Amino acid sequence: MASSVFSKIFEKIGVLIGRDPDAPHRQFSLQEVQQILHQHHAALLELYGVPIEELRARLLRQRILEDTSSTSNSLSDPPAMERAFAGDWAIFTPLPPTASGIADYAAELAPSLASRLNATYIIADDAPPPEHFGFAVEGLSEWKSNQERDRATPRLYHLGNSSIHDYIVQEAMQHPGVVVLHDRVLHHLFEQAFLRRGDSQTFHELAIEHHGPLGAVIADLAERELSGDAFRFGLPMTAPALQNAEAVIVHSFESMYRVRDLLPGIPVQRIPLQYSPAMPLTEMNPGEVRKRLGMHPDRLIFVALGLATVQKRVDCLISALGSIKDQIPPFELWVVGELPDSLGLRELAIESGLANQMHVTGRVEMDTFQAFIDHSDVVVNLRFPSAGESSATLIRAMGAGKPCVVFDSGSALDYPDDSLMKIPIELSSNTGLAKALRRLVCDEHTRQQTGAAAAEHIANWHDVGQCADAYANFMLAAADRHSR
Repeated sequence: MASSVFSKIFEKIGVLIGRDPDAPHRQFSLQEVQQILHQHHAALLELYGVPIEELRARLLRQRILEDTSSTSNSLSDPPAMERAFAGDWAIFTPLPPTASGIADYAAELAPSLASRLNATYIIADDAPPPEHFGFAVEGLSEWKSNQERDRATPRLYHLGNSSIHDYIVQEAMQHPGVVVLHDRVLHHLFEQAFLRRGDSQTFHELAIEHHGPLGAVIADLAERELSGDAFRFGLPMTAPALQNAEAVIVHSFESMYRVRDLLPGIPVQRIPLQYSPAMPLTEMNPGEVRKRLGMHPDRLIFVALGLATVQKRVDCLISALGSIKDQIPPFELWVVGELPDSLGLRELAIESGLANQMHVTGRVEMDTFQAFIDHSDVVVNLRFPSAGESSATLIRAMGAGKPCVVFDSGSALDYPDDSLMKIPIELSSNTGLAKALRRLVCDEHTRQQTGAAAAEHIANWHDVGQCADAYANFMLAAADRHSR
């Protein structure tokens, strides 16, 4: 279905950029083509992406219900898990201080894995060395210099859709191992790993091998730097990264089903993102903590967490708050992360009348990040289009008992409806988001109920020890299959 839709899109764009109605014989310049494609990416996402995502969400919801309806596979109680010892492993992952949610995830899981396996963590040669990590860490070249050890040690790859995973995807494609697929869409990573380093031939071959003629068209656009999210998300490049995988770990039902359908011969295990309750800041008075963070002690606090990207739709949040600012009590909007100037969100805040209400922290340390969650009133965690990721920031906010607003699609379907405020996907209109925000602000009972249900679900299903047990059992099974 998606392939035929994108084929129609290319037909329309081919007509659009192939001729100038005012001068049919004049060729468009490269800059003009880029401008036209940029203008149409948002329209393409809304016209085609939103209905497709809504259809996927309906089908996914039904599949989850069918899969979890039996007593043996119920979502009401987490599965009992026996602790296994998985032996020696090499874990390829970024680690802090590398600025990455996956680096933070791997570091947070490491202490719980330590009693279940012996791990050496392999980071990129040019990555900054981790501080106060407490476990064995080696650069890639140092690890591979001992070929006998390298051959004898099973591998776990943490793989995400960013350039810091370049060395990991190269290793995963050459050496079998267990892949933790944090993002199902890996197109951006493959562009960095091959295309942007001058190996356009490999990029094209992989795109054509796994996506056919459509892959050839999108790869050609990408090589000429004419691609964009509307096209990148239509060419996920998942299969090449998993071509040597012995088993795959994912964090959501959506990713589990998609990988199983794509590669039915590979074992796939869903292991929820772990949650470790953070230590609160030392001040006991919430007003004092808010003051230290720069928040107004008596205003409602909305937060958007992490690096602001186009996919996180902070523009929708700003516009929605601007439309109801005179209907709700005084508030502040905090973007707890970096805000790229290219998104134009500061200008949008001024246009929406939020110049004095919006604050941006930049990247902060984890304890400060958690403090912003703990002392907020409403967390907004929108994602569209999604790369198939599960949000660690959403898990932190839910675990802290905060009411969170999300799009009703993708990994959000993993969570009970009463534990989140789920809204339909909308891009040009923000009426659903504005309605949800106004309801949470004006109805304290709904705020408390939603937050309490979220905290209960996270406590039952995302305990870090429980997740570490699932890792060790799955990794041990994979190693046993490999040895046989």
